[in-house]
Amino acid sequence: MSTSLDVSAQLSLTNENGKNILVSAEKQIITVILPTLWVGNTALKQVTHGRNRSSMIADVHAALKHADLMVEFRIANRVIALLGAQTHPSFLSRLVGFGAIELKIVAILLSLTKI
Repeated sequence: MSTSLDVSAQLSLTNENGKNILVSAEKQIITVILPTLWVGNTALKQVTHGRNRSSMIADVHAALKHADLMVEFRIANRVIALLGAQTHPSFLSRLVGFGAIELKIVAILLSLTKI
């Protein structure tokens, strides 16, 4: 049985290169705004600290689902990925090692070109 949580937060993180990652939360949606895809990839590597990425993502996904929360990752006002409750990861997500993360391929490609 899941426990629905409502969250409210505003947070700004700065990486070692001075790039800002903005985190906000309202009700059941946590939004992470990344300046670039590369900053997100670097942050994910730092968080996993060499652990199995798919396993760690699966643990976070399970906790989010249990709390009825979802994290959306954005670049340039585009949702590039979702994790948690009400998400639908694809075969491609599992194939590239992101397991439970629902990747938005078109948005990811557009974020690379900054269109």
